[in-house]
Amino acid sequence: MVSKSSNKRKTIKKIIVLVSLAIIEAGIVIGLGYLILMFKPKIITPETEPPETEGITEVVSEDKTAPEIPKTDFQPVVDEWATSTGGNKSVLIYDIERDEIVGEYNTDENYNTASLYKLFVVYEGYRRLQNGTMDANAMAGTTGHTILECLNLAIRESHSPCAETLWGIIGHDELDNIIASDFNITNSEISHLISNPKDIAAMMKIYYNHTDIKNEGLIRQMKESFLIQPTTNYYNWRQGLPSGFYRANVYNKVGWDYNPDGKYWNIYHDAAIIEFPEENRHFIVVVMTNHVDFKNISRLGTMIENKFYQ
Repeated sequence: MVSKSSNKRKTIKKIIVLVSLAIIEAGIVIGLGYLILMFKPKIITPETEPPETEGITEVVSEDKTAPEIPKTDFQPVVDEWATSTGGNKSVLIYDIERDEIVGEYNTDENYNTASLYKLFVVYEGYRRLQNGTMDANAMAGTTGHTILECLNLAIRESHSPCAETLWGIIGHDELDNIIASDFNITNSEISHLISNPKDIAAMMKIYYNHTDIKNEGLIRQMKESFLIQPTTNYYNWRQGLPSGFYRANVYNKVGWDYNPDGKYWNIYHDAAIIEFPEENRHFIVVVMTNHVDFKNISRLGTMIENKFYQ
């Protein structure tokens, strides 16, 4: 016979076991629920965006804002050079990256272009090769050169027979119309060899951007003709602006008329794209003069470079 106290103890043990099982089961359920919540993907409603996304957006936006390119004011240099140089002269310095004139003197005055007219002829020639209305391999009149060769020589060696033949193919009046309508240069009369520093600078900007010329071979030849110009027994195409720079690449075209009897320059013009490669900065410099020696133009180049690196 089992005593009452023994039955009571058994009953208590059963209750303890049942309660323990219930606690364990509850713990398992709670644990599973927590794990499910931990690994369940978070649903973002249209009204709620995670703060991380906002932060990334702000950073990307800030990264896209490029720092302003510092300005180099060349006006004091231009003024000093103009004051210390005799003869008739005009200067324009244009900052390509900042898209602004950073130095100028007497820039509206018209001059006889001398060989600077070739800038207009040659660019239109390249345009016609690009669009197929001119054949690169066709002979350019009686020059003994192809049209492609003449485009190179007209700049690289200021080869007048090539330039005049190309000009004749294009047509003098037609070129004036193209300069006004397509190049948007309206104050020059190239058919009468008249231009000014502002228009020559505008033409050099067209060369720099060369938006009409896509062919890599044409672009390469065009650039080299401005940069690689041999010195001959009679001419040094790089005795002006290029000789004044030591750290820059100078892509230039000269136009001059020398009086050997009086031993002076009736005309000396120099139009150049100046590239400071280490800083990736580019300027257009146009100098147009009467009765100014090339040594003074070389001196201006040195003054410009010294100011840039000041």
